[in-house]
Amino acid sequence: MRKTLTRTVAVLALSAGVLGLGGGIASADEISAPVVVPSHPTGADYVNAWNQSGALLGAGAAGLVSSAWAGAIPSIIQGAAGSLG
Repeated sequence: MRKTLTRTVAVLALSAGVLGLGGGIASADEISAPVVVPSHPTGADYVNAWNQSGALLGAGAAGLVSSAWAGAIPSIIQGAAGSLG
């Protein structure tokens, strides 16, 4: 019973990891930091700077999460392999 449960959990965790990696790819195209506002800005300049900053923040957060997730997969596999043996 215990081995079956462990194997089932391992398969579910690996399946979720594969699906999560496939859907968790993000990129920031044509945006560079720091975002520069012109010397005589208009309202649109502030809105554009705000949107670009948000895109950079989102791309950074996505990169952090995918790096952590990529590091978690070997740990999950190693833990599952150790508990099955």
